[in-house]
Amino acid sequence: MNKKIAFIIIVLVVIVGVTAYLNLKTVETKKELQENAEFVIKENGKEIAKLNMKEIRTLGETEFSANLKTNGKQPIPYTYTGVPLKNLFKKYNVSLENRSAVIVTAIDGYTVAVDIAKVLEDDNVYLAYMREGQALGNRENGGKGPYQMIISKDKFSQYWCKFAVEADIQ
Repeated sequence: MNKKIAFIIIVLVVIVGVTAYLNLKTVETKKELQENAEFVIKENGKEIAKLNMKEIRTLGETEFSANLKTNGKQPIPYTYTGVPLKNLFKKYNVSLENRSAVIVTAIDGYTVAVDIAKVLEDDNVYLAYMREGQALGNRENGGKGPYQMIISKDKFSQYWCKFAVEADIQ
């Protein structure tokens, strides 16, 4: 019985080690994207473009308001600066017709699927990089960026994605 348990533990340790090794490159790539303030646009999993902050800011930079609600507290209204997420796809002539969702992924692997109707709606889904006139910052300095996907009409802030590094149209 003890030999079986020891064997199972060894197998599990090997599986965890192999998985960690395989994910190492992905984590390093996402960390590099965050450090360089780059954002990846994908179509059905295939990379279409990688944009930097300067390029993103030319895609219809706007200020918008959204209420941030956390852990049972009252919502706090903030003014953010960003670009409509749909503008990133339009720049590269990626059709948004007959699509179901945009999958936004964060540096830590967190993902949010945003219904295409919300993405297409005016003044709703943004890729933000400033709050109250200040850069969002990154995880290492206590920020939420450099990019954060914000759904301005989401009154509970449930489907936001801080530390966003890519958006994949499905």
